[in-house]
Amino acid sequence: MKKKIAGIILASVLTFSAMAGVQASAEDRLWENSMEADGVEDDISQNQTEMKDGDDSTSEDNEENTENEGVDSPESDTEAEEDPSEVKEETEISFEEEQENIDAEVEENPEQELELNAEMGEEDLFMDNEKSIATYAGSGIPVEWVGPNYKMRPEYAFTYAFRKGVTQLSYISRKNDSLNNKIHNWFGDNKGYTTEYCQSFYACAIGNTSNTDAITAIYSNVGEYQGQIVDLKVTVPAWGTVNNGHVGKDKTKITPCVLFYKDRIAFNTISVGSVRFQFEFLNHNTSVQIYPKGHITAVDLDSGQGIRTYDSWGVDHIYLKSGYDYLRTTEGTTANGNAFREIRGKADGGNITTDDVEGWCQLDFNGSFIINWLAQDSWKNSTGAQNAFYLSTGQAIGSYEPNPGPEKRVGDENASFDSMARHTFTDNDPAYEITEGKNFDYVIRQQLLPGNYSSFELKDVLDSCLKYRSASVMTALGNDVTRFFNIENRSNTIVFRADSNFLKTDEAYNNVTYYFRIKVQAGSNQEIDSHNHYQRSNEFYAIENTASRTIVSDRMQDTQNTNQSWVKGNTVLTDGEITVTKRIREADITWAHGNPVFRFRITGKDQLGATHVYEKYVEFKPGKYAMAGEDAVMKCSFTGIQPGTYTVSELPTLRYQFEYILPDTANVTASDKTGIVSISMAQRKAALTFKNKKTRYDRYSHTDVVTNIVPVS
Repeated sequence: MKKKIAGIILASVLTFSAMAGVQASAEDRLWENSMEADGVEDDISQNQTEMKDGDDSTSEDNEENTENEGVDSPESDTEAEEDPSEVKEETEISFEEEQENIDAEVEENPEQELELNAEMGEEDLFMDNEKSIATYAGSGIPVEWVGPNYKMRPEYAFTYAFRKGVTQLSYISRKNDSLNNKIHNWFGDNKGYTTEYCQSFYACAIGNTSNTDAITAIYSNVGEYQGQIVDLKVTVPAWGTVNNGHVGKDKTKITPCVLFYKDRIAFNTISVGSVRFQFEFLNHNTSVQIYPKGHITAVDLDSGQGIRTYDSWGVDHIYLKSGYDYLRTTEGTTANGNAFREIRGKADGGNITTDDVEGWCQLDFNGSFIINWLAQDSWKNSTGAQNAFYLSTGQAIGSYEPNPGPEKRVGDENASFDSMARHTFTDNDPAYEITEGKNFDYVIRQQLLPGNYSSFELKDVLDSCLKYRSASVMTALGNDVTRFFNIENRSNTIVFRADSNFLKTDEAYNNVTYYFRIKVQAGSNQEIDSHNHYQRSNEFYAIENTASRTIVSDRMQDTQNTNQSWVKGNTVLTDGEITVTKRIREADITWAHGNPVFRFRITGKDQLGATHVYEKYVEFKPGKYAMAGEDAVMKCSFTGIQPGTYTVSELPTLRYQFEYILPDTANVTASDKTGIVSISMAQRKAALTFKNKKTRYDRYSHTDVVTNIVPVS
């Protein structure tokens, strides 16, 4: 007991000494004093050299046995619900020995461990024998407090996200499987650490900074950047002082560790004051590093938690929400001149939720980036379980809106967007050619930048002579996201509407380019004919299509139309028809002279230049004709007439001679004893009447006619 009392007195003396040294600091240096300093001089170029960083920090908020009462989520700061005095008074506590080759040396007496922590607690967490020196003109990383309509720089719109069903935590360099059950026992169900939850992460034990290997994890397929699928490599190369004296709810000693989540890109640090995370980007399924510009927003920075980054660590800019005083920002340099920028939640800020924008901190990064994730000060002095949960989102502090306009293309069925063209009906981009019944696709491309969206709708009105077949939604690299859109066909108006829950995920607006594909089929020639889509004197038909999309966010409603896309076809060779009506006076018919027979010939060329000749006849027989006034009337129709110009004439016949021609449709004109007929796509039917009069009544005669059909192969 004497040893315990001496340890407590020593801890108190050291704490008082540290506090006295800090009292002379300015108010805005408050947040610098508990942060680890860094001695890294190399920057975040392609190959990082070995980290030799170290920090000493003092804490102005060194409150003994800081408790986080009321915390009910594993993704907040948590501490086992126990009476700290109960732990202190136990003289014989049995701690479970670690068996997973954990390098940290575990003391059997938690009181002695706390005493050791008190002796070293005011040193920089990374222990490189450098002291953090707060200054007013240290870091070159700009910090801006901006409003919701502040226009963010579009070159940083890329972000990464965990895509359900696509992203995987595909690799982790080392893990301690037995820790999952222990974490459940340390924190307990009432803190959210259920058995099921404790299977959602990999736990990696950490010890002293000098004797434990770095941790590397790879999340595959976290985004798309300039036509490439992106993997995220997260490395933990170093961490600050660990606390081996924390005790769980089950009265066993807690092993300091870092948790990597399997179902999202998030990390949890347990019993450690600071953990360094390095973020790099790789071509999918390779070790080839790429260097995108982008952004990420750290959320849920609870009281005392924060981020530190150095000027050479790849962070170009930091943004915070204006109108709030929850976050505190400081800058400084280490004794060897390394400048840093730090953001922390204020000491009395309490715990906030991920939706509280006052606790958001956006980082614009360049190629790759590094941060030190800082736990709240209570991790040092508390005897219970302590964690600091790090989570980020692709949402921005300001606005990237309005989004780029949508682009429409048309092309062969299943063709890629890049192989298609707009087909804007110009000499350089002529209309896409189709034929009767042809299957083809429209595809609309839309880039969706980060934002807080409540509605996304794309609408495409198809011409009624086109048949809708199906629709789908893909991302630039072939990820099928059709399931996240409700697709309807309303009388040939195709509507894509994004699921509202999907729009709230990082996956939806993570600077993704979406491709909305509509599969259609050209209608029948008869349908196309009836819609009068004709151009240039009926030489061909053409059909235009334009889509529109509307995006609604908490900032604006943005509606934009696509370009026009045209399809065209040559004049459809549908069957035209010329009907010839023959009229004679019924009183002139003498059956003894034979049945009156009249023959007609049609000659001409179609629009393709081919010559056609057609012949038919009518024969009046008793009771086999119609009457029109005093005239007997018969008709014959020539079908299969291709669009073109034709001459219709009557051949000579016995006892009758030509009297006149009467055009029965507007596409017929009379010329001497013939009719000139124009058959077109717009007017395929023509009709005309020949009137004859009888000129001979003498003697007797006989008439007969035979039609010969000659097949042409």
